[in-house]
Amino acid sequence: MSNLISENQSEKTGQSEKASFFARARVAVKAWASGVRNRQKEKLREVRHRLKNRSKGERVIFAIVFLLFLLYTVSMLYPFIWMFINSFKPFTEFTLDMSNGEAFAFPDVWRGENYTEVFSMIQTSDGTSFIGMTLNSIWQSVLPILVSTVTGTWFAYILSRFRFPGRNVIYAVIIFTMTVPVVGNTGGYFKLVYDLGLYNNPLFSVVTTIPFGGLAFMVYYGFFKNIPHSYAEAVYIDGGGEFTVFFRIMLPQAKPMIVALAITSFVGTWNDYMTPLLYLPSYSTIASGMYLVKNTLIRTGKNPLYYAGILVSMIPVLTIFLCFSNKMMESMSIGGLKG
Repeated sequence: MSNLISENQSEKTGQSEKASFFARARVAVKAWASGVRNRQKEKLREVRHRLKNRSKGERVIFAIVFLLFLLYTVSMLYPFIWMFINSFKPFTEFTLDMSNGEAFAFPDVWRGENYTEVFSMIQTSDGTSFIGMTLNSIWQSVLPILVSTVTGTWFAYILSRFRFPGRNVIYAVIIFTMTVPVVGNTGGYFKLVYDLGLYNNPLFSVVTTIPFGGLAFMVYYGFFKNIPHSYAEAVYIDGGGEFTVFFRIMLPQAKPMIVALAITSFVGTWNDYMTPLLYLPSYSTIASGMYLVKNTLIRTGKNPLYYAGILVSMIPVLTIFLCFSNKMMESMSIGGLKG
């Protein structure tokens, strides 16, 4: 009976020590994040102070730069405004307006059916509908993010925190592969994909994202390298291992960075039309599918339908960017500050 009581007491003691360890770890992480935010606020205050005390020459330069960025913004918004107006026109009215040089003329009749017909009339030559393209875009965008996030964080953490033979060589090889022009290795890469049986195979989206390197690796590598090692030492003292350090301490701190990189990767993959065209021709995405049906719709005078399809395809990425743009900028600025 006494042995059972002592075992229960020791088990409770171990659980309380474990709970206290994670409580201390959370406090340490919050203190580190609070320090980073305070340093960021100090830098913002310095920038605002400099802007208020600008000289006359600095104000002139600032006005010129602002004007250049304003012109750049207008040039970027111009095609979207033009597409939005013309996407509501009937097919015949669009043709007449273009022949009369009235590209920005508002529709006499706002035809909202163009947007509903996107889902029924737009399809590729192999029969993939707009909804099918959307589903293909989703899994071809999400799967690479999941795989690259798991493999990228693991590999970057190991390479940045541990010293082992060949570590510098691996890092040098990764940097070298990032300098090789994509155009120069397209032929060899296509042959490799074909020989591995990944051509026109959904596994292409998984296997090709396992190799390590690229921008995500460099961001993860720099982030983990700048985190103080004292957090890991506290885990070791309390009996924790490497998995505890990574999953309970390091990974939660990198969560904002992971979210920011996942969003940028999703936007890039969603808008990529060349990769599905070359390697997954039977799994057309919205980007590649709209590229394939472009000539057919324009040749038959259904330009408004094509513009409506483009605008609809932009809704997911615009929604994600607008919802998480501030989070992305905060994550990147925090990652650039040294702790």
